[in-house]
Amino acid sequence: MELTANNIFVCYALSFCAIIFALILFFVKKQKLLRNLLLTIIGMAGFSFALVPLYNVFCDVTGLNGKLDLTVQSAKNQHVDYSRTVTVEFVVNHNHEMPWEFKPKHKSLTLHPGQLATTAYFARNTTKRTMTAQAIPSIAPSRVSKFFKKTECFCFSSQKLGPGESAYLTLSFYLHPDIPKDVQRLTLAYTIFDVTQSDNQQEHDHG
Repeated sequence: MELTANNIFVCYALSFCAIIFALILFFVKKQKLLRNLLLTIIGMAGFSFALVPLYNVFCDVTGLNGKLDLTVQSAKNQHVDYSRTVTVEFVVNHNHEMPWEFKPKHKSLTLHPGQLATTAYFARNTTKRTMTAQAIPSIAPSRVSKFFKKTECFCFSSQKLGPGESAYLTLSFYLHPDIPKDVQRLTLAYTIFDVTQSDNQQEHDHG
């Protein structure tokens, strides 16, 4: 028989129907397998949602990816290790979608582990509208993030500035005395994000 385009199409159609019919028979006979498969898919989906909080916990414990603990720490009764010093550099990761002027007051500070230090970041709203910003910190090398303890930080809450308004945003911190002895320098970076819309929504909801 000559293989025309119509004949080839019919062959493919019959093959497709046969495959569909075979799959139907398979799933009818294997209802238990299908049920187990669906349960597995549902379980995997639930696990994927759980990965986010699990990752946050893992970051809090290990300091992975430079994530910093955003809870208030106390410097009381901290032992100060006067035998060594660590230099902390302060930088800004510029967010092009955030039109504020944002920079550290000091480029760096050198302190003893356990010693309380205070600095600030300067912020100025360069726009003609009131805006709210949220600062997100990170630290490098990431393995020392768990030793960086903040007693006061502007990153604990959002910052609202009116048009042209500026402010020095305070940061108080210390390095835990258990910070590895081979660490002589670390970098603290902040990125600010525009959260004006969510802040306005919260004010509306509470109003």
